[in-house]
Amino acid sequence: MSGMSGVAAAGSPQDAPLLRVENLAVGFGRAAARAGAVVEGVSFEVRAGRTVALVGESGSGKSVTARTVVGLTGRGSWVAAEALEVSGASVLGVIRADGTRRGLPAPEWRRIRGAQVGLVLQDALVSLDPLRPIGREIGDALRLHTPLSAGARRERVLELLESVGMPSPAERIGQRSGELSGGLRQRALIASALAASPGLLIADEPTTALDTTVQAQILSLFEEVVARGTGLLFISHDLAVVSRLADEVLVMRSGRVVESGPVERVLGDPQHDYTKQLLRAVPAGVPRGVRLSVSAEPAAPAVDAIRTSPPAPPLPDRAPGAPPAHAVAASPAPSTASPPARAAGEPSAALVVRGVTKRFGDRVAVDEVSLELRTGTTLGLVGESGSGKTTLARIVLGLDAPDAGVVELGGLPWVPGRESLRRPRRAQLGAVYQDALSSFDPRLTVGSILTDALGGADGVAELLREVDLSPELARRRPRELSGGQRQRVSIARALARRPRVLVLDEPVSALDVSVQAQILDLLDRLQREHGIAYLFISHDLGVVRHMSDRIAVMGSGRIVEEGPAATVFEHPEHPLTRSLLAAAPTLSHS
Repeated sequence: MSGMSGVAAAGSPQDAPLLRVENLAVGFGRAAARAGAVVEGVSFEVRAGRTVALVGESGSGKSVTARTVVGLTGRGSWVAAEALEVSGASVLGVIRADGTRRGLPAPEWRRIRGAQVGLVLQDALVSLDPLRPIGREIGDALRLHTPLSAGARRERVLELLESVGMPSPAERIGQRSGELSGGLRQRALIASALAASPGLLIADEPTTALDTTVQAQILSLFEEVVARGTGLLFISHDLAVVSRLADEVLVMRSGRVVESGPVERVLGDPQHDYTKQLLRAVPAGVPRGVRLSVSAEPAAPAVDAIRTSPPAPPLPDRAPGAPPAHAVAASPAPSTASPPARAAGEPSAALVVRGVTKRFGDRVAVDEVSLELRTGTTLGLVGESGSGKTTLARIVLGLDAPDAGVVELGGLPWVPGRESLRRPRRAQLGAVYQDALSSFDPRLTVGSILTDALGGADGVAELLREVDLSPELARRRPRELSGGQRQRVSIARALARRPRVLVLDEPVSALDVSVQAQILDLLDRLQREHGIAYLFISHDLGVVRHMSDRIAVMGSGRIVEEGPAATVFEHPEHPLTRSLLAAAPTLSHS
């Protein structure tokens, strides 16, 4: 086996760092002028059997730092450091006569990647070759970095798949990535990264898109890998996951480390205001209706909104000196999101699902589901991947027809039926998805997108202000916006026709914690002002609890438990609910 294998190279000190970074700077432009630096002054070490986490918002430089370690900064970039060593050897390249630096040649980087450093990225579907079986993909890492024969490589692949918890490895070895669930794809990617027994593993947001039970399995796998002596550099915006895995944490902002140290100190007693801001934004344990983001929300503009009462007061802030989000009492305060009681004492039903069933061949995706969503309230829908949540959402939106059952919108039939009959009422139902960028036509400006939604240009500026965006952004295209800005545009588009109900399918799972907090606060305010009902689908139980009045838990196509959010979270009755709650990471620092 070439390069580094296992914990340390033969003859090297067992406690020598697997990765040493000293005063790292990375940028784009002219290196001599140190122009365009996106990372500056970053220093840390990763040792065998230890986990170092990089946390921070999008654009903080954490992924650039991680990719620099494996030579993936891209064309037009420059790298400078006092030290950048993998397994005790410098990977900075050589200094030319003119003082500029020439990085390692591509063949040398290929020898380092896989043999000495394994890399696991967030989107395994993109990282794995969709045309090759996973067995061949993992086997190629062995072919490139080990002297094993073809037969020995196959045995090693089966051993790797079994070690990462892949069910029925002998069957999965011939499957392509598109035939696997998200959790199984991530396991295959980890197996590929570990194939040549690298001493160092880099994981960049490896569990963001996974449900809580699959996420817990992947985190346990990382813990086992580290316990066997591998060093782990872990990049994430999920502070609860970081608190479980990391020994040390570096908090990055605008390319610099603003705070670092043992995880129990940084997360338990943060010193920098930015670290405190990140912790405050974590929704777990924060009562319904309490603001997560730091900056005060601007007043909403006067628009032709559906109102059942005068404008609601702004969301209350946590009192000065209050503990961070994870330390707030677990029992939520009574919801402030419901509109004033109607004459009958209860808000009307905005959406009713009765006995809905949907089959795909022999598989029952949704099995006799019944739900009721009342005006101005939020129903959180949770469950494992494949439980039927997305299929149910598509039926509610009228995108799929059920095999049995009905959906009523505003007390009138909605599904099943001809689309021509639904079209005049389409404005009553909107949707916001996880990936806002893919839901937009990239050729259109923001103004054009909202003009199309409104049916005219009048009101575009007001709509942007309502979601706390400058009207000047109307001239930009979606790719020119940040993730948080794109999601605000997506919400503005959904609000354009003043819907009764919004279906929110993982609306914040792709956002970092502080931007997520801003979007959740925005949704909370809009619900209070307009009386919109939310069907909120998410795998993040902390987010769901913070946003929801009621919770419905799906498993194998059925609703296995449903009730007030506090009751379901504090006194779960169904085994599936208990397993989801047990698997969810919690922000701790003990």
